[in-house]
Amino acid sequence: MKNKRLLSLLVAGAMTVSLAACGGSQDAVTNNPTESTATSSAETAAEPTSTRPTEPTGQVVIGAITQVVNEFYDTSFNNNATNYMMYDLIHGCDTVTYTKEGEFAFDDTVVASHEETDNEDGTKTYTMKIQDGLVWSDGSAITAKDYVFALLAECSDEMTGVDGYPGNTYTYFVGYDEWHDGTADTFAGVNLIDDMTFSVTIKAEELPYHWDIYYATVRPRPMAVIAPGCDIEETDNGATITGDFTTDLLKETINNIDTGYRYNPQVTCGPYLFAGFDEASQQATLKVNPLYHGDYRGVKPVIETVVVRTVSSDTMMNELEAGTVDLLYECSGADTINAGLDLVEEGLAADTTYYRNGYGKVQFDCSQFPTDSQNVRQAIAYCLDRNEFARQYSGGYAAVVDAAYGLAQPEYTENVDWIAQNLNHYEMNLDTAKQLLEEDGWTLNADGTPYSGTGTRYKDVNGELKPLVITWANTSGNPVSDLLSTMLPTNMAEVGMELQPTTMGFATLTDAISHAGDTVYNMYNLATGFATANSPWYNYSSDPQWMTAGYNANWIADEELSNAAGAMKSIPYADTEAWMEAWRNYIQIWNEKLPDIPLYSDEYHDFFSTKLQGWEPSSIWGWERAVLDAWVTE
Repeated sequence: MKNKRLLSLLVAGAMTVSLAACGGSQDAVTNNPTESTATSSAETAAEPTSTRPTEPTGQVVIGAITQVVNEFYDTSFNNNATNYMMYDLIHGCDTVTYTKEGEFAFDDTVVASHEETDNEDGTKTYTMKIQDGLVWSDGSAITAKDYVFALLAECSDEMTGVDGYPGNTYTYFVGYDEWHDGTADTFAGVNLIDDMTFSVTIKAEELPYHWDIYYATVRPRPMAVIAPGCDIEETDNGATITGDFTTDLLKETINNIDTGYRYNPQVTCGPYLFAGFDEASQQATLKVNPLYHGDYRGVKPVIETVVVRTVSSDTMMNELEAGTVDLLYECSGADTINAGLDLVEEGLAADTTYYRNGYGKVQFDCSQFPTDSQNVRQAIAYCLDRNEFARQYSGGYAAVVDAAYGLAQPEYTENVDWIAQNLNHYEMNLDTAKQLLEEDGWTLNADGTPYSGTGTRYKDVNGELKPLVITWANTSGNPVSDLLSTMLPTNMAEVGMELQPTTMGFATLTDAISHAGDTVYNMYNLATGFATANSPWYNYSSDPQWMTAGYNANWIADEELSNAAGAMKSIPYADTEAWMEAWRNYIQIWNEKLPDIPLYSDEYHDFFSTKLQGWEPSSIWGWERAVLDAWVTE
């Protein structure tokens, strides 16, 4: 499990945008949702009509709007939202997990014992002994070497040479830098103690850390499969990999399109086994793992087969009605939800609903002129009636949010009144937008004369007249893009801004966001979800390692914002009062700096066949976890 899991999942939000459709009912949308906007937490489907079987049986077909792709390693190679869920079903035995209540804990099914040691030099060591009896799907024993191998391999210089691997994982371990760049023969902060015990040591500069238990999260990899002929050896200065461990070896064992672990992981330890992927139908098939020991509660799946396939937003409800899919998860948008509720009313489907732990947004690239200006970003916000946008987009199944939070987050639910009183709600006001632009120096026509009040504004930048042009990257068939196209251009033109849209595929858009593509744009419309361990200091750090690795997706280098987010990092996990105070300070500064324009946070619905029983997801308990508790009736 990677550091990425601490961060908001950009790609996961893309799934939500694709699912949603505009139109539908015209219920009111407010800045602070009430019971009339959405359910207060999670409203589950009717009580099961059958008893949970004791042995695996049946099949569930899950329809995904986000394209299912041929990627089954983990987020290191592809952070596709749908595949992300499958990674967690195929792989497993993580040392640390999070509970259904959203609390982090050592997984007692995996970890027999653990120790935490605060060292004199400010570092911290976690020592973990693995339970006897854990096995890979081929029956071979899982040992401490498989955990140490995962750390060493995925942080190695050799791994960075494998096509598609970003090579920026586990940066918080002592010795990472030297091991990663190949200047050290051992990984100083990773130690193999005995066959079932290993330790990791966290850098002093990474501590204290609010989520420090998460540093102890390690997921094993089958060394015998990924690096055959290699071994782990402990030295006086950390562990190392022996044998012919090379980039060429990894390219073959990981990236071979037919047999590589990335595309065909045949030795795994999660609740399900990878059974195959069909490129033509964009469908992945998973089979229950009979050797799985259970999650942190000891729960083992009893649905024998899970099929995940790509579906179209235009036809997915028809497929649910016809029985070609059994589950549509995280549905949003009025048309989609209303169509699903019609099926429920007719007795053809069941549903459950819960708030989203994230928000839809216009995302700015704050390194690009002119959206490097706070005034310009705020002016764009004042050109949009966000309340009307949310109303039309969701039909009442969403609420407007004013900063980087979702309706399901405890920080939001504990601070509703404070948010209403202290944050700028950016209600549409074209006069305010004009004033902000005037203050920012956008006071000229193209010929250098004072701005006439019509057409595009210009600004003198170091003796060069530059136009107020905002480039916007969006994707086709996206209801958010479609709605923004009807609401933004005219208002922006009225205040002297020119909006230049470009439609592209999602892969091209994400390349642009990360500055990996040929062109970078001023703004994008996306959506995001927050991990349970929400760590905003990575997202707004100006440290190049976080910027270039895609964590600071806004490319914003603002010391005040960075410091406010960073101040949260060292607050002890148990000090809720201090955490909330720091969060309020950070979110208020964020609201002023406005790296995004928050558009909505919505109510999710899962719609599913009545044969699916015991279905209980939540904002933090996605379908990849809910499926462990569920069962099917034929």
